Amino acid sequence: MREIIIDTFGTPDVLQLRESAPPAAGPGDVLVSVAFAGLNPIDYKMRDGSSGQAKNLELPAVLGREMSGHVIGAADDVDLEALGMPVGSPVFGVRTLGDMRGAYAETVAFSAHDLCPVPGAEPDLRAYAGLALAGTTAQTALEDDARLRPGETLLVHGGTGGVGQLLIPLALQAGAARVLATGRAENAERIRELGGEPIAYDEEDWAERVLSETRGRGVDVVIDLHYFTTFLPSLDVIAEGGRIVAVPSLADLAPARERGIRASVTRMSPSRGRLQQLAQGHASGLLPLEVAAVLPLAEAGRGHEVLESGHARGKIVLETHA
Repeated sequence: MREIIIDTFGTPDVLQLRESAPPAAGPGDVLVSVAFAGLNPIDYKMRDGSSGQAKNLELPAVLGREMSGHVIGAADDVDLEALGMPVGSPVFGVRTLGDMRGAYAETVAFSAHDLCPVPGAEPDLRAYAGLALAGTTAQTALEDDARLRPGETLLVHGGTGGVGQLLIPLALQAGAARVLATGRAENAERIRELGGEPIAYDEEDWAERVLSETRGRGVDVVIDLHYFTTFLPSLDVIAEGGRIVAVPSLADLAPARERGIRASVTRMSPSRGRLQQLAQGHASGLLPLEVAAVLPLAEAGRGHEVLESGHARGKIVLETHA
């Protein structure tokens, strides 16, 4: 089978396509023929070594944390029928943080606990390949960290990225009164389609706009997918008793805490229940996810370059058999 590996940390050029023997299913594993693998910012941070998790990689290593595909087998201790994932059925999933086996490959061994059946007769597996990591990140940020309550107002920095496009509808479904979302002016209509209220950071002072929209009160919750240029100014637009959640793992929360603002960094916490919620929401149309580009497996490096530009709208996925 083909897979994308790195044998050293560095630029996108270190990503290599190689032939390898298919993996064996260890205890608790399901074998999946991968149709599409999702790309995420954590992938390029693992590739260049800047992520704290990179120290846990054993090189050469396969990158990637999420994928969609079809079940082709399982370990003896896995009852596929009981899990609703018989051989041939479509599934999607995301590796938990301690599982470093990657997903940029034609075949993967995935923990059964990290997989979920894909509903529907003819599902679009491209979207499901990008749904799990972004979706569980959004769920964790909203439910575990922000603890968003009905009637509250939310500000999302990065409303048209993979996580942002799921945060907006998830927050509204959780009862948010309003979801303000920053993004480039050209992406404003997409934010509106998702139910959010766009703020074009490239055409206006987003902080002034937030205060204007909230009559000077500020928002109850900020979920900051960017951090570096947005975290500190966000502290000035948070209402009394409000919270801020940063998604980048290296975020320094001290400035918020010094001002008495509850702050946290999201640690993605997937579960079968959360994956099922995402699957049902996407299948019903309540959780749409835009796929920005589908690239052949061999062009993983080009996908990383787009991600690192910071201007990827929606999700980029790799077609593993192309």
